[in-house]
Amino acid sequence: MSRRKQINCAYCDKEKLSKNEIGLNKKLIHRQIERMMCLTCLAAYFETTEEDLKIMIEGFKFEGCDLFG
Repeated sequence: MSRRKQINCAYCDKEKLSKNEIGLNKKLIHRQIERMMCLTCLAAYFETTEEDLKIMIEGFKFEGCDLFG
């Protein structure tokens, strides 16, 4: 049984980012990123909406990207 390290948002301190939030950080910024953002902070960073990011996640899942659960 593997236990993943809990990752929190580096900007607003939201606790326990989801696998999809972590995957989106890696997909949009860099696979080796160490300081991750929650969806709210990512939306602000990219000047978009959380809903747009959720649609993007679903698209990456549909394409079979292994960064998303």
